[in-house]
Amino acid sequence: MIEEKNIKTNKENDLTKENKKYKTLIPKVDIVFQSLFGKNNLEITKSFVQAMLGEKVEKIEINDDKELIRSRPNDKLGILDLQLDINNNEKVDVEVQLLNKDNFIRRLLFYLTRLYSDQVKRGDEYEKIKRVVLIAIIDFEIDEMKEIEEMEAKWKLIETKYREKVLTDLLEINIINLKKAKKEYQKNSNNEKAQWMLFLDNPESEEVQAIMKENEEIKEAIVTVKEMSEDEKMQRLADLRLKAIMDEKAIKSLGVKEGAEKIKVQIAKKLIIEGKDIKYISSLTELTEEEIKKLY
Repeated sequence: MIEEKNIKTNKENDLTKENKKYKTLIPKVDIVFQSLFGKNNLEITKSFVQAMLGEKVEKIEINDDKELIRSRPNDKLGILDLQLDINNNEKVDVEVQLLNKDNFIRRLLFYLTRLYSDQVKRGDEYEKIKRVVLIAIIDFEIDEMKEIEEMEAKWKLIETKYREKVLTDLLEINIINLKKAKKEYQKNSNNEKAQWMLFLDNPESEEVQAIMKENEEIKEAIVTVKEMSEDEKMQRLADLRLKAIMDEKAIKSLGVKEGAEKIKVQIAKKLIIEGKDIKYISSLTELTEEEIKKLY
């Protein structure tokens, strides 16, 4: 009788799971992005980065320690979305930014130069320094790209008069605007970079449904995101993060800084209840670790 009851209960649980509707997570939300791309999904990550760089990736190493280490106690600390070593000769950092935060370009330069300089320790030879590429995927317009029709702009160190003269290829920032991806895809539906951008923006869009019929890697990424979407804790955290982004956008448009800080505190308190690590909470809310400790 007990065995029959257990079988019945299991069947009921399976049926409930089958009937339950899960909202598909949005990959451009940082918490989802960081869970999707990493060591657990190496082939998806490799395909994504290969499309972003436009070059063949033979070897890929993913750095799970996304913190930029402080050189001094008072140094700023950066949290990276996706940091990789490519083909033993290139360091790549992929950042997704949905909000146009203050000093956005300076923040990118901080990440870029810190990744570059951290490669060399005292006594090391400069020859060991690898090329560093920072890929910033943004969901807003910036002044520097307003006159650029394409979704991507690549920035290097150039000579101001002879603009075709590049000082070095060792430093590069690529900025990709999600809002321009659809237009880019309409011009060339085989553009893999635009295909991935549309996936990040909305994996359930009509365009992405068509893309997955031709692009096996994106199809696999969609399947993985749907599996992730069945995790109720991930759903709660992603919803919380997305709500925070939307609230901050609304508040920023009103210019109410104090309100934005209150929302960050509310999010931090909920993440504390979830048992999340202080450093993780700091990366999502941008509150300092000291500010978060005071909320316990």
